[in-house]
Amino acid sequence: MSNAPECAVEIPAPDQGTVKPWRKRLTGLDESQPGAMSCEGDWLEAGATYQMPVGTLVVLCDPLPGGARKRVRIWRVKKDGTIKEERDSTLGSPNAFGASVRGTLRRLISQHLPQKGAVRQTSAAAPRVNERDGTCSQCRQPLAARAGILERNHRGYMDPRHRPGQCPPPPPRTNDYAQACGLCGGWLEAGRGVLYTAVPAFAASSTPLIKARHPQHCPPPEERFAPPPAPRANAREQDCRLCGNLVPAGAGLLERHGPVWEVRHPEGTCPPKEELWEITRGRPGRFHPRPERWAASGTVLRSTVYDHDRPFPTDAPGFRRLRTGEVSAIVTTVRERAPEYCRDEDGDNPGCLIGENGWFFRILVRPATAEEAADILAEEDTARRRASLAARRRQMFEHPDDSEIPDTVDLTGTVQIDFGALRSLHQHWPDDELHLDEQSGTVWFLRYNGADGDDWSVNNLSSFIARRMPLTEQRAQLIADLRAEYPPSG
Repeated sequence: MSNAPECAVEIPAPDQGTVKPWRKRLTGLDESQPGAMSCEGDWLEAGATYQMPVGTLVVLCDPLPGGARKRVRIWRVKKDGTIKEERDSTLGSPNAFGASVRGTLRRLISQHLPQKGAVRQTSAAAPRVNERDGTCSQCRQPLAARAGILERNHRGYMDPRHRPGQCPPPPPRTNDYAQACGLCGGWLEAGRGVLYTAVPAFAASSTPLIKARHPQHCPPPEERFAPPPAPRANAREQDCRLCGNLVPAGAGLLERHGPVWEVRHPEGTCPPKEELWEITRGRPGRFHPRPERWAASGTVLRSTVYDHDRPFPTDAPGFRRLRTGEVSAIVTTVRERAPEYCRDEDGDNPGCLIGENGWFFRILVRPATAEEAADILAEEDTARRRASLAARRRQMFEHPDDSEIPDTVDLTGTVQIDFGALRSLHQHWPDDELHLDEQSGTVWFLRYNGADGDDWSVNNLSSFIARRMPLTEQRAQLIADLRAEYPPSG
């Protein structure tokens, strides 16, 4: 609170014909802001009287119609209670607070330091009438021109509103869902009735009971609509919402639950739940009205299955426990649930689609039979066997202790042994090679050494490093295993 003497200052009314005039007590200058926002301080109402400390600066702006010219005045409260007009100019620029006006403001602020504390309003200004149609800032209902008043908000803008105590009651809300009238029991389709509070809340923690009724008076009994007919049959096969089993087309009943229709078996006819497990998949991509299915019924694959609720059979083909509640096994797809398109707007997508938009698939599966899983098990067995051979080959041939790198290499009379080397799609150099010379009892292993960054000076056969090593019993056995695994073509 300032100890400086105060004076009563009456804020003048706007000039005739001005558009959006404003007055402000100046406490600082933020030159990074445009227009009135550069003047820091309290908004003042035209026509009101305020108690202000001596030395207070007041900025008054009266824009003329069209916005091309603005009258800017700067007042200062003197010690004797009078007002000194430091500036009164009408500027032709749309930006009335250019270099000239801001220079004056800087000078006055440096000469008359602003006093702390808010000004006190001693008399209110007559409320301004709204000149245009708008929306009341209090009740958010339409407000006709000259039917309300203008009130300055916290940002300094004038908002139209009804006069105090004149806001009309809110209009009744229409019912969004079809239901029976709470007064007469007649049926109301969605949007045909209005909502009312049937039972008020009895405590702060309780909620009122909201029902729908006819908009005006309830019609006589003979004119009331009857409730809708019994649920109609489903036109397409779909999972039962009660038991989860598939309901064939025409064998179930459609029921509306909120905004969606769901299918169920007729009362008391749900079969026992199938021994099925659910797996999920995500496919990133753009939305299209008819998504492809992820896997047709009868597809056999290895998948991770979660069995927290129901244990997965341990005798299933390829069963392997990964961790508690999670196994890997070979399964057969039974059917898919309706796919869902997920948009990653707030990061709440399923784990397989985090950070991407795409289709989310939920597939019901069962353990595969031995016949169904035979091909996948054979492929996995082959992959394990070849991985073991590759590990043995790297140990015996790539960097053995008994190998040598001769200056000259003669592969005449050797036989190349296939060990399953496959060139990568991004590999632009030859594969490594393995050569057997049974007559001399030696084995040659050729490793490519011609890529960028390799030491080419150690090559002894074109772009390869050729190592010669004796054909030991272990190497002979490995070569025999490689020939059995990779028989020569033709």
